[in-house]
Amino acid sequence: MVNTKYVFIGGKQIGVNCLRQLIKRKILPEIVIGNMDDDGKDKSWHESLIKLAETEYIPYIKNKKVKDGDVIQKIKDIKPVVIFCIGGTQLIPKEVLENSGLGCLNIHPAMLPKYRGRYSTVHAIFDGEESTGVSMHWMDDGMDSGPVIIQERMEIDEDDTAKSLYNKFTLLGEELFVKFLDMWLSGKEIQSTPQDESKATYCKKQLPNNGEIDWSWDGNKIRNFIRAMTFEPFPPTNFKIGKKKMIIVDEKYFKGFE
Repeated sequence: MVNTKYVFIGGKQIGVNCLRQLIKRKILPEIVIGNMDDDGKDKSWHESLIKLAETEYIPYIKNKKVKDGDVIQKIKDIKPVVIFCIGGTQLIPKEVLENSGLGCLNIHPAMLPKYRGRYSTVHAIFDGEESTGVSMHWMDDGMDSGPVIIQERMEIDEDDTAKSLYNKFTLLGEELFVKFLDMWLSGKEIQSTPQDESKATYCKKQLPNNGEIDWSWDGNKIRNFIRAMTFEPFPPTNFKIGKKKMIIVDEKYFKGFE
């Protein structure tokens, strides 16, 4: 029988959906560790991983960093065969990465090794890419640089925004996770392929141009920028008229104000 002892770290809707897939199979984690901003209440754009753990009577840790000594020791004591870090916003320390049998699994919204780092869907739209993808990989101590298990490409439609593309990622990421579960639970060897470092590209930690339109850009780049910066409920793209800061929003918010 396959050893299914695991730890689940993360959040956002992708994390919630993947944990539900495990619960559906009656495979519960030894502990759930939520993102630092997960207070156990659903947000406007994603459910709470901690709330799901509470509902299913799963032990959890909230509002603590994975790198804290007591959290690291807790994971070491569990001796998980695998750690799922899905939708996580925290860096996973080396001591944790080294304390799972199979490894620590992550799902990244890009076709690695391209677009490593944060805001990968945002940068893909801003750069005018026609497609991006989803990569499931084992984590190492680099930035999204571990061996890839499964990848699948997804198209970027001309009207996609950062929000709609992220929603596509969430759905496709869950599908890939189900494929991983089928492999893992069947006892099959889980094969992975090292990334080609010569093809690696990185996204900056901040949003493109700090979220402000540069009017020297051509029209298509400005359009891509507006799409890339549209992710409700976060602040939309902005520009200045004199000292006044202006924002661009969907016309639907003004219906009825004629």
